[in-house]
Amino acid sequence: MDERYDETLPSVMAYTGQLNQVWTNIIDNAVDSMEINKKGRLTITTEKDREFVKVTITDDGPGIPESIRTKIFDAFFTTKAIGKGTGMGLETARRIVLKHKGSVKVESVPGATTFTICIPFNSALNCQ
Repeated sequence: MDERYDETLPSVMAYTGQLNQVWTNIIDNAVDSMEINKKGRLTITTEKDREFVKVTITDDGPGIPESIRTKIFDAFFTTKAIGKGTGMGLETARRIVLKHKGSVKVESVPGATTFTICIPFNSALNCQ
């Protein structure tokens, strides 16, 4: 795992336990995707982006096919085997980020899937 944290970021008003669910769900999915190759690299970066804390989580797994990319935040949508996933992880993550007036985006090609989460320092702002 490669960690690149900006230790000078200002604090944000947030529900810490809920944001932990966001990180857990996205990282869990990344680890699951990298199991296909029996290896992988996970990179987590935090930085300031204008008035936002920007967190990027990137894995080098096989990627998310374009045909399902628009569905991954839908409730009960999963690509995992029966009994392994509930289809609630990314839907829950997105809902929590929106509750914090932030945004979550995904970019994916084989070998590089990146989730970008922005949480505003001032909750009146919207991340671009």
